[in-house]
Amino acid sequence: MSSLDDRGPRRQLLQLSAEDCWELLKTQEVGRVGFVHHGTPQIFPVNFQVHEGRVLFRTTPYGAVAHAVTGTEIAFEVDLIDHPNQIGWSVLLSGPGQHETDPAVLSQLWGPDRATPWADGNRVLWISLTPTEVSGRRIAWD
Repeated sequence: MSSLDDRGPRRQLLQLSAEDCWELLKTQEVGRVGFVHHGTPQIFPVNFQVHEGRVLFRTTPYGAVAHAVTGTEIAFEVDLIDHPNQIGWSVLLSGPGQHETDPAVLSQLWGPDRATPWADGNRVLWISLTPTEVSGRRIAWD
């Protein structure tokens, strides 16, 4: 084999199952919510929780996120990138965003270290995403 044919290990892009995507989501605390507000795409980092097949995060009731995501299709992305090793994964969910108002669910969401926003302000409104699509990819070495 010539040196031109011997490229050594190569990275490969692997599709993740929905089950793998949910397991990876549970390992992280911060994701990005994407939506369209006044015709302009927006992406915001948020602290989140996974709860009964949904992703939930807190926001202020008066901000762009609260108004733009309610009842509309939104995207939610979480990733983990290992720059030195050039590997990582990404999970993308999409579906309708809703205000979470169920008292039984809310009582389970509130508590110390439970998706506490890093940003200051009155972030008492929970937004839920029940995904209609779940996809993920992992880049890894052969």
